Amino acid sequence: RGFKNNDSLNAMNFYKTLDEGGTWFATYDDKKMVGISGLHKFRDGWRALYGGCQLYSIPGGLSKNHMNCWMFKYHLPIVIDLVQDDPIYITTNTDNDASGYMLRLNKLYIYLEKKGIVKHICQEMVRGVDQNIWELNKEVYLKVRGEE
Repeated sequence: RGFKNNDSLNAMNFYKTLDEGGTWFATYDDKKMVGISGLHKFRDGWRALYGGCQLYSIPGGLSKNHMNCWMFKYHLPIVIDLVQDDPIYITTNTDNDASGYMLRLNKLYIYLEKKGIVKHICQEMVRGVDQNIWELNKEVYLKVRGEE
């Protein structure tokens, strides 16, 4: 599809993530993979939705809580079950936008913070890329997910 961000297993650090004890999730729609994201140890918890990529949004239009994103809607509940009480962090690029979408995603997380779904922790370099680091509020996330 011409994506430039995470366009290969090497660019995604796919095997490195596995070697470090992380894992990957994929979502299928009509037997076709439409979304993938990784999970790895990060700070005092886990970094979820790492290397995330989706071919298209969940059909049905926009969602006020980002539940039109395959990974945000379907991968995060699995991550929450896996990591139990550990913090879950999600990062967004602040200026590197090889995909043409990452800066919009970063702005979306500012909106999600206003709704209490995530909390901005800081901005720092993560694996060589300037990132905003957000902590997921699991309780609020699960509540709004149930309302969608």
